[in-house]
Amino acid sequence: MRPVRLLLDGFGSYREPAEADFSDVDFFALVGPTGSGKSTVIDGLCFALYGTVPRWGKENVIAQALAPAANACRVALVFDAAGKRYAAVRALTRNARGQVNTKEARLELLDPSVHAGAPLTELLESSIEAVAEGPEQVKAAVQGILGLTYEHFTQSVLLPQGRFSEFLRARAADRQNLLVELLAFGVYETVGQKARERAKLAGELAARAKDALAELARAGGATEEAEEAARSRVAALAELAAETAELLGSMREHADRAREAEAQGQAVRAEVDLLAAVRTPAGVLGLAKRIADAAALVSRRRAERDRADQAEAEASAARDGLPAAAALERLRDAYGQRRELLAVRARQEKVLAERQAELKACEGVLAGAELKSAGAQAAYAAAERSHAALAVAQDLRVGEDCPVCLQPVAALPHQVVPADVAEARAAVDWAAEAVKEARSARDGASRETAFAAAALDNTAKQLEKVAAVLADASGEAEVRSLLEAIAVADDRMARARGLVRSARSGLEAADKERAGLDKEERAARAALSAVRDSVVGLGAPSVEGADLVAAWDALTGWSKEQHVARQARLTEVREAYRLATEQRGKLEARLRGLLAKHCVEVPGAIAQAEKVVAASQERARHQLDQVRASRRKAAELEAQRAAHAEDEKVAGLLGRLLRASSFERWLCGEALDSLVAEASETLMELSGGQYQLDRDERNDLFVIDYADAGARRPVHTLSGGETFQASLALALALSRQVIGLSAGMRDLNSMFLDEGFGTLDEDTLEIVGSTLERLSADSERMIGIITHVPALAERAPVRFVVSRAGMTSTLRKEGVT
Repeated sequence: MRPVRLLLDGFGSYREPAEADFSDVDFFALVGPTGSGKSTVIDGLCFALYGTVPRWGKENVIAQALAPAANACRVALVFDAAGKRYAAVRALTRNARGQVNTKEARLELLDPSVHAGAPLTELLESSIEAVAEGPEQVKAAVQGILGLTYEHFTQSVLLPQGRFSEFLRARAADRQNLLVELLAFGVYETVGQKARERAKLAGELAARAKDALAELARAGGATEEAEEAARSRVAALAELAAETAELLGSMREHADRAREAEAQGQAVRAEVDLLAAVRTPAGVLGLAKRIADAAALVSRRRAERDRADQAEAEASAARDGLPAAAALERLRDAYGQRRELLAVRARQEKVLAERQAELKACEGVLAGAELKSAGAQAAYAAAERSHAALAVAQDLRVGEDCPVCLQPVAALPHQVVPADVAEARAAVDWAAEAVKEARSARDGASRETAFAAAALDNTAKQLEKVAAVLADASGEAEVRSLLEAIAVADDRMARARGLVRSARSGLEAADKERAGLDKEERAARAALSAVRDSVVGLGAPSVEGADLVAAWDALTGWSKEQHVARQARLTEVREAYRLATEQRGKLEARLRGLLAKHCVEVPGAIAQAEKVVAASQERARHQLDQVRASRRKAAELEAQRAAHAEDEKVAGLLGRLLRASSFERWLCGEALDSLVAEASETLMELSGGQYQLDRDERNDLFVIDYADAGARRPVHTLSGGETFQASLALALALSRQVIGLSAGMRDLNSMFLDEGFGTLDEDTLEIVGSTLERLSADSERMIGIITHVPALAERAPVRFVVSRAGMTSTLRKEGVT
C-alpha cells in the first residue's frame, strides 16, 4: 500500500480542510510543535483504511475522530495497492444528542489514467467501480486488498507512538501469526488441505477405475473374439444392403409401372364418366318458347309507352303557353282581400263614431260629478266652523276674558245649533266616489275610442298596400278567366302523365318477365358451358352462336362417339396394371426371404427395408465401435487406476507433511532468521557494535550485548533507547524483505514511523538517517517519519510542516522531490 493523496476535514485538530500530496514523495518527515497535529495525519491515514486509530485505545471508538465542537468530519485517502488505485472515504456526523455516527464509508476503484497529481476532486470523481460500502465492509475489503488486519498493519506498516516495539516484544506465537499473515505463509496450509483433498479424490477415482474394470470383465465385451464377431456382422450386413438396394430398385420400377397404369386407368375412367354425363336437359325446348313470347310482349309495351310520351309532350307544350298560376293566384287573392278590407273599414268607422259619442257623454257626467263634489266640500267646511264656535261659546263666563279676542265677556251670545258634521262628511265622500266612477268611465271610453281609431288606421294602411299591388294588374274577371284555363291545361297534363306511368309500368313488367327468362337462359347457357367445359379437354366442339337446342344436339352427338373409343382404351390399361403388380409381388417375396436369412425384421412396409438394413448396419458398426472402445477403455482404466494410486500416494504424503504443526513454525523460523540477520547488521550500526539481534529455538528474540562479554539479554530488558534501536532495525528489515519472503504475494511499499527520535545520540541519528535514505532509495518504498529532531527532519527531501492557526491545524509541503 502506497498513499497518494490524503484529505482531512474536521478530523481531530484539522477543523478546516487540509490536504497532503504524497504522489511525488518517497521519503518525508512530518514536523511541527508538540500538539500541532502531526500524528493526526497518520491517524487519518489509518482511519480511512480501517475506521479506527491506535491512539484511541479501542476499536470502533469513532467519537474522537471529530474535532472538538465540530458536528461533522470527512477523511479521504487515495492509495495504490497491487497495481491498482483506490479511494477510501469515511464521513462522520454528530447528532443533537451528541452521538457520533458514520454518515458515509465507501471504497472505490479509480481510473488509473487520471494523473496522481490531478486535483483531489478529479481523482475522487474518476471512480470506475464501487468495491465496498459501509464501515465494516470497507474495513474487510481493505484487509483483503492489503493482506493485513488492523492489528498487523499497525505492527508492520504504521508504527505509532507507544507501540513501536510491539513486534519486537511480542510473544513468539503472536509474532508467528503476524508473519504467517504478512508473508502469506497461510498458503501452505491451503496447499496441505488441497493435497489431502486431492489424495482422497485420487483414492476414490482409483477405486472407481478398479470397479469399472471388473464390470467390463463381467460383461465380456472387451475380448478379441467379440471384436471378430462384430466385424463379420458388419461385413454381412454390407452385402445385404447392396442386394436390398438392387431388389428395391426393381420393385420400384414395377411399382412405377403399376402406378402409371393405374393413373391412366383412373384418367380414362374419369373421361368415360364425363362423356356419359353429357345429356340434353328436359326443359330446354319449353324455355325457348317462353323466351319468344316474352320478347313479343316487350315490343308491344314499348310502342304503348312511346304513344303516351307523345301525348304528355303535347299537353306540356299547351300548358307552357299559359302564364304562371302563382302570380295570377296572388292577384285573385288581392282582389278578395280588398273587398274584405273595405267591409271591415265601414264597420270600424261606425264603431269609432259610437265610441266618440260615449266618450263625450262620459266627460259630461264627470263635469257634473266634480261640481257636486266641490259643493259638498264647502258645506263640510262650514259645518266644521259652526261646531268650533259653539264649543268656544259654551266655555265663556261673564267677566272672564274671551279666548278668541282676549276681551272681558260682558254677556253670553245666543247660538243656533249647526248642521250635522258627519252628514256633511258623508256627502263629501259620496261626491268623491261619484267623481272617481265618472273619471274611470271617461278613461275607459277614451281607451276604447283610441283602440277603435287605431284599428281603423291599420285597416287603411292594409288597403293602401293592396291598392299598390293591384295598381297595374289586369282586371279581376280576366284574372279568373286565365286561372280557369290553367286548371284545364293542368288536368290534361295530369291525365297524360297518368297514361305515361301506366305504359311505363306495363313495359317494366314485360321487361321484368323477359329478365326472368334471361336468368333462366343464362343458367341454361351456363349449364351448357359447364358440361362442355368438363369435356373440352377431350376435344369437345364449340357451341358459340347457336341456339340452345342446336348446341346441345352437337355436343351430345360428339360425346357418344368419344365414349366408345375410351372404353376400349380402359381395357388395355387394366391389363398393364395387373402384370406390373404381379411382378412386384414376386420381388418382394424374394427380398423378405433374404432379410429373414440375415435376421433383419421389417415391421412395416417393405419400402422401409433399406432404412432398416442401414439401421442394422449402424447398430453393427456401433457394436463394433463399442467392443473396440471397451477394449480401449479397459486399457485406459488400468492406466488411470495406476495413475490415481500414485497420485493418492504423493498427495497424501504432501498433505501429512504440511499438516504437521512444526512446519509453519519452521517456515516462520526461517523467515525470522532472515529478518534477524539483516536487523542485526542495522542494529550493530545503530548501537556502535554493541548489540546483535538473535532468536532461540522457540522463536523468542533476544540481543547479544558485546559490552557485557556477549551476554544474551531478553528484549524486554532493553532500555527505551535500546528498544527503539532494536525495534527500528527489525521494522526496517521486515519492510525491505517482505516481498521476497512472501514470494511476491505481499508488497509493503510504505512505512510510517511515529516515534521520538530524540533519545538517539548524534552518531546514531546519522546512522538512522542514512539507513532510512538507503531503504527509501533502494527499495522504492515510501518512508514517513514524525520527528522533533531538526537534524533528522532535514535529511528528508520533503517535509510536511504542521502548525496551529487559531483553532485548526494546517499542513504545508516543503522541499524538492
